[in-house]
Amino acid sequence: MNFDNLFQAQLDKLKEEGNYRVFAELQRKCGNFPRVQNHGEGQDEVTVWCSNDYLGMGQNPDVIQAMVETVQTCGTGAGGTRNISGNAYHHKLLEAELADLHGKEAALLFTSGYVSNWAALSTLGSRLPNAVILSDALNHASMIEGIRHARCEKRVWKHNDVADLDRQLQALPANATKIIAFESVYSMDGDIAPIREIVEVAEKHGAMTYIDEVHAVGMARAVAVWPDAGLMDMSP
Repeated sequence: MNFDNLFQAQLDKLKEEGNYRVFAELQRKCGNFPRVQNHGEGQDEVTVWCSNDYLGMGQNPDVIQAMVETVQTCGTGAGGTRNISGNAYHHKLLEAELADLHGKEAALLFTSGYVSNWAALSTLGSRLPNAVILSDALNHASMIEGIRHARCEKRVWKHNDVADLDRQLQALPANATKIIAFESVYSMDGDIAPIREIVEVAEKHGAMTYIDEVHAVGMARAVAVWPDAGLMDMSP
């Protein structure tokens, strides 16, 4: 078999279907958030609103200085997984700081938000007896992937529709371990979940709630602490 021809045919098909991805080549500049240099075609400088560095903290002088000092002291890279080379001391300090920030007993770092949803939901669904995960229809792909790998029963409820969620919970068997998975702010649409109402329905049916807070926690805290900072007005 000619594998080169096989792969080329697959690539050609992706291009014909409009599914071949060509990524923008961008370079961030400290002090110019959210503007970036574009090394590809088109404008030399563009504004990026889809970065997950929502508040520009990646360019904060204190953050940069802390990273530089840590790299100079410890070198670069994690050195291996926790199972192989143990916990990195600075990771444990960060986990303690995050737990304190959110008023929790403990925190756990993951390599990305995607991995955290994948690991947490797959573990909950696979370890809890008779688990049923009720997923909001617009949940992020990472949550969908985690639910899929949980290999437990899954129900999809209408986006932000608490009444539909209530009906589906009511229809589940009494011995089901109910897990409601949703987001606080949905990244693609900007919709905000009715969190209080969802929690009330969960308590009514004895269900656990799992919330993906990644798209809101920084903004919510920043606005609460600096309400007049004009965080949403990031125009250059």
